[in-house]
Amino acid sequence: MDEFHARAIQAARQPEGLVIPLEILAETLALVQYRRGFHDTRAAGEWIRTQAHIEMGIPTADLTERVWREFTKARGRLSYPDSVGVAWCRTRSAPPLAFDSRILAHSRA
Repeated sequence: MDEFHARAIQAARQPEGLVIPLEILAETLALVQYRRGFHDTRAAGEWIRTQAHIEMGIPTADLTERVWREFTKARGRLSYPDSVGVAWCRTRSAPPLAFDSRILAHSRA
């Protein structure tokens, strides 16, 4: 697990609603599977899917365009997945649930 795992679990357990973009869920589960294997990936996915306060964010064509604009505007300071998170947050006027200072700084810009 990475250095932010415990903080992320604690934040995900809070009762406030969360939206996890489908692209981010895919990236997260792929990383868990790579690092921990199928069993842990299935358990993580099932936990996320059963949380009433967590909504799966389905991308739209408009959002895909917004993500691309965020990605190109960042000029390499954000990865494409990070740009997905920033774009989703901008469309909802919500702060990202992130621990990476680059994501936080870019979302405030």
